[in-house]
Amino acid sequence: MKTSKPLLLISLIAALPAVAAAADVAVDTSGWKCESCEFVSGRSGSVDVGAGAVSQSSAKFGQFNGLGDKGGFLIGGANVRSDGEDGAYWTLKAADLGIATRSLALEAGNAARYRVWLRYNQLPALSSDSASTPFLGSGTAILTLPAGYPQDTTGLMPLGATLVPVTIGTERKRLDVGALLLASPQWEYSINVRHETKDGTKRSAGSFFVQSAQFLEPIDYTTDQVDASASYAGSRWQLRFGYYGSQFRNGNPSLTWANPYTPVIAGADSASLGLPPDSQFHQLSAAVGYRYSATTRLNADIAVGRMTQNQAYQAQTTNGLLAVDSLPAASLDGRVATLDASLRMNTQVSDELRVNAAYSHNERDNQTASLLYPSLITDLFNGVPRSNMPFGFTSDKLKLRADYRIDDDTAAAAGYDHDSTRRTYQEVDRTRDQTIWGRLSSKGAIEDVELSVKASHGDRSNSGYQALASVIPPENPLMRKYNLANRQRDTLGLRADIAVSDDLHFGLGLDAARDDYQDSTIGLTDGRELMLSGDASWAMSSKTRFTFFVNRQQIRSTQAGSSSFATPDWSAKNRDTVDFIGVGIKHVVIDDKFNVGADLGFSRSRGDVAVLTGVSTPAFPTLTSNLDSLRVYAVYALSDNITLRGDYGYERYRSKSWLLDGVLPGTIENVLTLGETAPDYRVHVLRASLRYTF
Repeated sequence: MKTSKPLLLISLIAALPAVAAAADVAVDTSGWKCESCEFVSGRSGSVDVGAGAVSQSSAKFGQFNGLGDKGGFLIGGANVRSDGEDGAYWTLKAADLGIATRSLALEAGNAARYRVWLRYNQLPALSSDSASTPFLGSGTAILTLPAGYPQDTTGLMPLGATLVPVTIGTERKRLDVGALLLASPQWEYSINVRHETKDGTKRSAGSFFVQSAQFLEPIDYTTDQVDASASYAGSRWQLRFGYYGSQFRNGNPSLTWANPYTPVIAGADSASLGLPPDSQFHQLSAAVGYRYSATTRLNADIAVGRMTQNQAYQAQTTNGLLAVDSLPAASLDGRVATLDASLRMNTQVSDELRVNAAYSHNERDNQTASLLYPSLITDLFNGVPRSNMPFGFTSDKLKLRADYRIDDDTAAAAGYDHDSTRRTYQEVDRTRDQTIWGRLSSKGAIEDVELSVKASHGDRSNSGYQALASVIPPENPLMRKYNLANRQRDTLGLRADIAVSDDLHFGLGLDAARDDYQDSTIGLTDGRELMLSGDASWAMSSKTRFTFFVNRQQIRSTQAGSSSFATPDWSAKNRDTVDFIGVGIKHVVIDDKFNVGADLGFSRSRGDVAVLTGVSTPAFPTLTSNLDSLRVYAVYALSDNITLRGDYGYERYRSKSWLLDGVLPGTIENVLTLGETAPDYRVHVLRASLRYTF
């Protein structure tokens, strides 16, 4: 893939530092003083201590908040700052120290010269606590089976005596160390080094021809990153040069699992899956900003990167009795060059008119060799050789926007977006996506009412769709992938904000979108989205405020398919509806001493899938999820610097999913599942803490 088009842009950006150095006169501000500024010295901040309790363990409830386990927990946090008269300072920020979302940040330095920092945080991502498996060693790279396996079907397996409950989820831990140096009034240098680990498990599966099993894949990822930069800020010019590097390592190159089914052929007692390989990414960047005048500013940036992946291939099979052809290489030797560049201009043409223009060029030049590889069908027999397809693309985007103020109460905006993308190893060589949009807002058309309307029309066309001959099994030539197919998209948005009085405000909104894939015979043929919303804010008194919010979102789509590798002989209609109602109230019981509040929310979602085949078949059951939540809180000042905080939360979640409900590990005779159930919980959370301010 050639990169000749952006050469002019690259040359211009490369030349800018020299121009800036010649044109920008440095101003020495080291002797400047602010005679009226009040400099604060000493130590100030707050410390939080307390305790809480969770009534029920639930992976869904505690997915990202660290409250997935039943029982008590500690509340600990701090926000402390110390300032010296010479500009030296240090800060300490800590939050959620008693739970798995804990974070800690330390920073020190001199406001005029440098700063250094150390930051640490954790984030759990729980997925499920209802799974069970007979595999031994979950969380490791080798899964074995207890006595009683293999068997011909899941119904014959001793599942009742061998199933073990497992929790699915990950925990990320991130450590940042960095520094920033103010070398002069114009130049600053910074560096940040990040070490991140991610441990846990995720769902995975493997098969032996028509028999398959679900199991847990180990997560043992380590990512190290370096982000360094040098920045210059002058009276007209701003420059930034940077380097970013990332190295990813997986502690488990592969996962091996035992076959729970009676082997179809001799030696098929186990199989192996390759896991995400080690990789690296390095990038050099430069950015330039120039203030041409008081009303016009220009910005440009460029980044050149390189991704590599050269981990040795795993063995093709664990079946030593199966003869396989040799691989054409010992590793992928994957190489991808990236180029990202942009130009932006903002200008105030007049008091009424502002114009923005932006152009960006993005390249992914995949330089990995395309080779012919032997294929192996689920460790049982050899298949047709296949070639890897090193996908790449080049994208050029142009965005134009104009904002015009008609009068003090009325404003209009309009724009044009153009995206041209060229691809390799895809069914379409080139797509063009063009969108025009406009918006009009007025505060004076109706008294005490602010109205706005926005609309857009987009059209995507391709250079011709052609099924790839190298894809095995072959694709239906009538199929169109939705991200490559010709498409027309129309959107409309309406918003009205009504001031009934100084204390009472209402808002109403409507957003609609329609996608038509007019040339898609097989695939996604249309999509519709409608969102209705309303909100209200009422200052019931000087001490009490009430808020209300309601929203309905409906998404519908239709797709066509063919089970006979010909013209369409079935279709599917999808319809998802989400409703939400929220109410909140805040009340000041005693001024500057006692505040209370409550938030109540109700959410309902439904998902319906109807498949039409020309014969009478039962519909899929409706997917549902219901969430009711309540939070009541109070803040009471015991003294000038000690505050008591209390918080009670309740959450009730119910869901039904035909994908999970009733599907036990042995329900399907040739599929050993994890037996998960749709989440269903009722959780109470109580917190009480003291905040000491100094």
